[in-house]
Amino acid sequence: MNVKDILLAQLNACHENTWFVSLLHSIDNLTEEQASWKPSETTNSIFEIVRYLNRFKDIPNERNVETNTFRNAEGLTWNDTVKRIENITTEWKNVVEEAEANKLDEMASDLSYLTIHTTYHKGQILYIRKLQGLWETVYKGK
Repeated sequence: MNVKDILLAQLNACHENTWFVSLLHSIDNLTEEQASWKPSETTNSIFEIVRYLNRFKDIPNERNVETNTFRNAEGLTWNDTVKRIENITTEWKNVVEEAEANKLDEMASDLSYLTIHTTYHKGQILYIRKLQGLWETVYKGK
């Protein structure tokens, strides 16, 4: 396996189910009301987490110094937010597929952290869904 293969495998795991649940599958079939639910006011909702992940659209990523990166600054609906993360994860894969080896070497570290970071937040999303009783019914039969 070369660097491109490894990065594509990591990105595919964010985009589609592999041996664990993908980011896109973790947000599938949620309504805006379900995505906006919080177990407490001190935590983030699924909607806020996905909005936050949408900030990482460029590779390599410019660090954002904004203090509240979970807020809905653009006023996007849940459906628009889901479409955006779908487009971003597809674009990440396209960038890697089309990149030359020297460019991949430059991006490898950022991409590796990006996929780990995305997986961390996907775990939060699944936990929130389980708290709501929304995961088991979706997961069965898939």
